[in-house]
Amino acid sequence: MATATKKKVLTKSALHAHFAEKTGLKKTEIAAVLDLLAETAVAQLGSKGAGVFTIPGLARFKVRKVKAVKGGVSKINPITKEPYITKDRPAHNKVGIRPVKAFAESLK
Repeated sequence: MATATKKKVLTKSALHAHFAEKTGLKKTEIAAVLDLLAETAVAQLGSKGAGVFTIPGLARFKVRKVKAVKGGVSKINPITKEPYITKDRPAHNKVGIRPVKAFAESLK
């Protein structure tokens, strides 16, 4: 039986090292750029931002507002014959991530 070779996942420090090697910048400079990218994404997706953030050539992040759901008795469990009791869920925001077309097509 053949054993499957498991590929290693790129860690944060390995990503910094890879970018530093490819660009010629220092690891600390790469870390600062990635931190700024994350900070900008949070600002754009936050309550004062546009609600959409795109990393060109990679992905689009979009905030979706989910309405509150009132809890209570819903369907009956067919096995125990007892009703399901659900809890209230407050309104909240969800972030959806979709690849941009060029990126998705390059993976085919």
